[in-house]
Amino acid sequence: MMTEQELAELKANLEAKLSELLERAETLENKLREPGDSDWSENAVVLENQETLVALGGATEKEIGDIRLALERIAKGEYGRCSRCHKSIPKARLSVLPWATTCVQCA
Repeated sequence: MMTEQELAELKANLEAKLSELLERAETLENKLREPGDSDWSENAVVLENQETLVALGGATEKEIGDIRLALERIAKGEYGRCSRCHKSIPKARLSVLPWATTCVQCA
């Protein structure tokens, strides 16, 4: 189980990461709103870039959701417990994947 100090540090790190991801998501969204070029060949490049931006945006949104869920679990006192078997999630797993909601056996 994590100490209060470790949990506070983790929460601060997750909140900082969330803020960074929200800024990234806004930047991606703004880039996707930019008007296209009148040149069709230039538009082809723009569309390809937009596909990449959409993929990045999707991954960013998923990570935002995962971090928000982790912060909710911290607030509820459920962080570090497997949502399926209710055993402790090892610190090693949480250090690699701080938003993990399940232990390795239940994943």
